[in-house]
Amino acid sequence: MRGIYHKYLRLPMLIRVGLILFIILITSALLAHFYERKTFPTIFEGFYWAVITAGTVGFGDIAPKTHAVRILAIFLVFLGGAFLAYLTAHFASAVVKNENRFFEGKNMYKNEDHIIIVGWNERSRNTLKSLLNEMTAYHLVLIDHSLKENPLYQNGLHYIQGKPYEDQTLINANIEKAKLVLITADSNLTEQDADMNTILSVLTARGLNENVLIHAEILTKEQTINAKRAGADFIIHTSNLASIEMVKHLKSKYPLTKNGG
Repeated sequence: MRGIYHKYLRLPMLIRVGLILFIILITSALLAHFYERKTFPTIFEGFYWAVITAGTVGFGDIAPKTHAVRILAIFLVFLGGAFLAYLTAHFASAVVKNENRFFEGKNMYKNEDHIIIVGWNERSRNTLKSLLNEMTAYHLVLIDHSLKENPLYQNGLHYIQGKPYEDQTLINANIEKAKLVLITADSNLTEQDADMNTILSVLTARGLNENVLIHAEILTKEQTINAKRAGADFIIHTSNLASIEMVKHLKSKYPLTKNGG
């Protein structure tokens, strides 16, 4: 008996409450059949009446005539009201809890052919907003360990909270079914450390999905070869792009020659 009781305690709360309710309804059906055999000629008739009464529907097609069964009906009405209130509160709580998990980046992504963006910074912010506006056919998943909540929740972005070089984080982002991964450099680290983190993230992603396309942002030229060795398909040198843009800007505003003239 103790083993059965412990198994019962391990069941989800909703199932436990449902079992208790079922036992009460069966017991009520047996009592109604025992006290009023004319009104409830079968146990099924008693069970039908108990369910209708507990559900506070009250069709009125079967009505008890004895005081004992009427008292039982009162008990079932209160029980049914309490159970319905519990169900409403339980489902409302489950919806809010699931919404909070989604907002906090704790829900696993389950769709396929999505794009994973690793890292939250100004570059990834602009990239995500552009992709959300221009590539509506693809679902986007953001991975970051520093954010406490989804930064683009209203835009339908799915957020995974965690470090991108940990297997479980990428598994939660459903890396096995992803179409493309874009790994941006961590702006909070030095260039060398940011590149090392990027390479480690590339290794982890490639180990979990051999076929996914991986675009990696590398800040130092020295780590380009290592990023390719780790499994990156495309290397993005944002520092070079920024330098080129600055030189273009200077030339357009202040045309210079070797003689300074």
